[in-house]
Amino acid sequence: MRITLGGDLGSGKSSVGRRLSQSLGIRYVSAGQLFREIGQISNLDALATNLEAESNTDIDAQVDQRTKDLDRDLPDFIIDSRMGWHFVHDAVRVYLSVRPATAARRILQDATRDTETYADFDSAMIMLRRRRESERKRYRTLYDVDIEDRANYDLWLITDDANLDDICRIILAFIEGRTRHANWIPKARLVPLIGLGEPALAKLVASPGLAGDFELPLVVSQNFGLFRNGADAMISALKYETALIPYRPSASPALPASADLNWARTQVSDSDLRAWEAAFATPLSIRSEIFGDESPRKLSQHG
Repeated sequence: MRITLGGDLGSGKSSVGRRLSQSLGIRYVSAGQLFREIGQISNLDALATNLEAESNTDIDAQVDQRTKDLDRDLPDFIIDSRMGWHFVHDAVRVYLSVRPATAARRILQDATRDTETYADFDSAMIMLRRRRESERKRYRTLYDVDIEDRANYDLWLITDDANLDDICRIILAFIEGRTRHANWIPKARLVPLIGLGEPALAKLVASPGLAGDFELPLVVSQNFGLFRNGADAMISALKYETALIPYRPSASPALPASADLNWARTQVSDSDLRAWEAAFATPLSIRSEIFGDESPRKLSQHG
C-alpha cells in the first residue's frame, strides 16, 4: 500500500502521515525533511531553501530521486510530499487543504518547527505565501504541473477546524473501500445561507442521521462551504454520522456566479447562525469570521 500526502503548508501532513504509519504499520517518509536536510548544506531556513531551489534545481533533483527510489524499492509506505502523487505509482493520492490564516496560527503555536520561526501572525502569513508561490513556480517550471489541481488527487480534505483522528479515519475508510467520497469538509466550515424555521425544526426532530451516498453541493470559498439549496439538505449534513461531511464542489443555481466569502457576509445574520449552532450543538466558524470573536480551532498535533 502506498499513500501520498500533498497539501498546503500547515495543513497537517506530517501529523497525518505519522498517525497513518502507526495505524497501518508501514513506513512514513517526509520529503520536506529530505528537502531541508539537503538545503541545510548552505544553512538555509525553510523559505530560503525554497527560494534557493528556484535557481538550484539540484535540490529538487535529489529529493525527487529519493522519492523515485522509494517507489522502486518499497511496496508499502506513506510519503508527505508535494510531488508524491507525480512520482509514486499505485498510490492513494491525498490532498490536505487549509486556508493561510489557519496555517499561520498553527505554525506559530508549534514549538517543534526548528526551521520555521516567525515574529508574529502577519510575518507568518507573508512568509507562507512566499513559500507557496515559490513551490508552485518551481513545479510548474520543472514538471509543468499544478500541485493544487484537484485532478491530481483521489481524496481532498479540508483540515481547518478538523480533528486529527477524524481526518485519519476518513483516509483509512477511503483506503479500505468503506467510502468512495472524494471531497470532505468539517461541519464547522458550513455556511447556511438560509434560516432555520419551524418546518425545518420539525424535520430536524424526525430525520435520522445520514451516511453512505449523501453529498452536499457546495460553493467553496476560503475553505468555507456556502449553501442555499434548502434547509432539509443542511439538516442532513449537520446530522451526518461523522464530524466531516462529503461534499460536491459545484456552482449552485441558488447562488450567484460571484458568490464568495465577501458576498456571504452580506447574506447571513448572527441570529440565524446562532439558531443553526444551537440546534445541532455545532459551532460554525463563519459566525466568528463575520461577527468577530474569532478563535479558530486547530488540527491537533498538526504538521
